[in-house]
Amino acid sequence: MKRTGLFAFFTTLIILFAGCSNTMGQLERSGNSEEMYAGAVAFYEQGDYARADLLFDKIYPYYRGASEAEKIKYYSAFCDFYQGFYEAASYEFKQFYQVFGRSDYAEEAQFMEAYSLYQKSPDYEVDQSSSEEAVIAMQNFLNRYPVTKYYEEANDIIDELQVRFETKAYHKAMLYYRLTTGLSYQNYLEAALVTFKAFKEDYPDSQYNEELLFLSVETSYNLAVNSIESKQADRFEQSLALFKEFKEKYPSSGYMAKAEELSVEAKETLEQLKTEE
Repeated sequence: MKRTGLFAFFTTLIILFAGCSNTMGQLERSGNSEEMYAGAVAFYEQGDYARADLLFDKIYPYYRGASEAEKIKYYSAFCDFYQGFYEAASYEFKQFYQVFGRSDYAEEAQFMEAYSLYQKSPDYEVDQSSSEEAVIAMQNFLNRYPVTKYYEEANDIIDELQVRFETKAYHKAMLYYRLTTGLSYQNYLEAALVTFKAFKEDYPDSQYNEELLFLSVETSYNLAVNSIESKQADRFEQSLALFKEFKEKYPSSGYMAKAEELSVEAKETLEQLKTEE
């Protein structure tokens, strides 16, 4: 992510500071806001974001309400971002575009708020709260700036995070499925079916739906087999309904032979149950 929108008039200040032997401590002790301002920009341009950020924070009260305040907050937000303080950066960028809504950099700041949340978001294995915040923030950005140079990148990030959500949901479903083969499997059969159904509703176009629909057939059959007699008929009917859906959607599936075997057994058991009534 490249920083954009450099301020040309800083050039003179940077050149002046480059020839100065002042140290960070000397700048802080000087109490001269203009020197600290020039020093902060120089540190920033050199990639010393920690020192730059300290000086920007120190001088901001001197420039509150002045035109320089916008530039200070802009750079300060990027200092957090480049140091990897993504949560702080997202907050700073949000504050920037809320306070300086008419700034030429408000659009970039709102994108960077969402981009910082995206950088903070974890892999699918752990809680995805920050990823969800990133999607919401990025969508809010696109709603506000539908014609933006960041349009393609923003949509790519949303797509990537949606895949992350989908992958996490798939692994959650598979966890429940694995639990149905453990020592307390009967406790998880219904839970697995609920999870499979929720996944299908949330991700109707997912590549995982074929596998999970087959597992729904298998799990519903196992649930019926392990149910008390009064519930078996309804549950075998459920298994057959799921098999019908599976056959219609995936007639050439590699799981079809096993699914058909389960359906035959479900029909035979259901017929036997009906004759015993």
